[in-house]
Amino acid sequence: MKPIKIAGLILMMIMLMSTPVYAAPNEQADHAFDNKVVKRINVDTIYQHVYHLSEVIGSRGAGTEGELQTVEYLEDQFESFGYEDVNVYEFTFESGGEEITSYNVEAVKEPMKNHDTGQAIIVGSHHDSVPWGQGANDDASGTAALLEMARVFANTPTDTTIKFVAFGAEEYGLWGSRKYAAAMTPGEVENTVAQFQMDMVGSADAGDLVMFTADGEKNLVTDLGAAAGSRVSELVPYSELGRSDHVAFHNLGIPAALFIHTPLEPWYHTEDDVIEHISKEKLQDVANIVGAALYQVARKDTPALEKSTVAPVPVDYYYEEPEL
Repeated sequence: MKPIKIAGLILMMIMLMSTPVYAAPNEQADHAFDNKVVKRINVDTIYQHVYHLSEVIGSRGAGTEGELQTVEYLEDQFESFGYEDVNVYEFTFESGGEEITSYNVEAVKEPMKNHDTGQAIIVGSHHDSVPWGQGANDDASGTAALLEMARVFANTPTDTTIKFVAFGAEEYGLWGSRKYAAAMTPGEVENTVAQFQMDMVGSADAGDLVMFTADGEKNLVTDLGAAAGSRVSELVPYSELGRSDHVAFHNLGIPAALFIHTPLEPWYHTEDDVIEHISKEKLQDVANIVGAALYQVARKDTPALEKSTVAPVPVDYYYEEPEL
């Protein structure tokens, strides 16, 4: 655990709390800083990850051979991006009187040595599927976007530690995220300023993108997501839902939000959740929004944004009643 750099921590938190929602001030400046991430996102790569996870591996139920193949694939991909700190955390849980072993897979992006705020951000998905389905959208889509985020940020200068985590056993009761959150030290909890969760982000037959928080209140993640949407796509509303991996981090007091399309597609939790129903446009859109939001808070010169030529201005966004 690195020592907390108090001055940097205070400066970052003042900046984030005082001007939390950002949009580019004019069309000429639009994408000016986002393009350092957005232009590098390759939707074909995301789609190929979805294909491999759902079609090549197939069903990825917790404790199955499919999950083991998935864990190996995630490790290989993270390492191919140049990550040296790749961790596989094994955990067990009980279901139906049976003890099941599952895994969380984490890749850690270290900040620049001379630009380290001491803070951390968690970007998550769940890599498992329901045992009877291929889970192309639920949640090969989120895991594929997670892998592309990890690839893009691997060589992006940041002043913040970024932890890319694919959780196991979400379908059995959010076990992976719960185990991961429970293992965090008090210092890690204090230093973690945001948690972005991507779950079911690629279905052509689902509705629009919504950011869900466990308590239905805005937070730093929804502020960043709404602002990023206004810059690179469209304004994203927020709502209330407590049925995904963001909940464990909310319970620790960490700002967290789930990015998901609603209403859900008719293929949800069925054997028809396959690659044919995946939309590249939706994959691209979510990756752009989350990537831009993540870069907003993790870029090494974040405090300078207020004085830069692309200084963002506040945006307003709204609550939308949940429709699942």
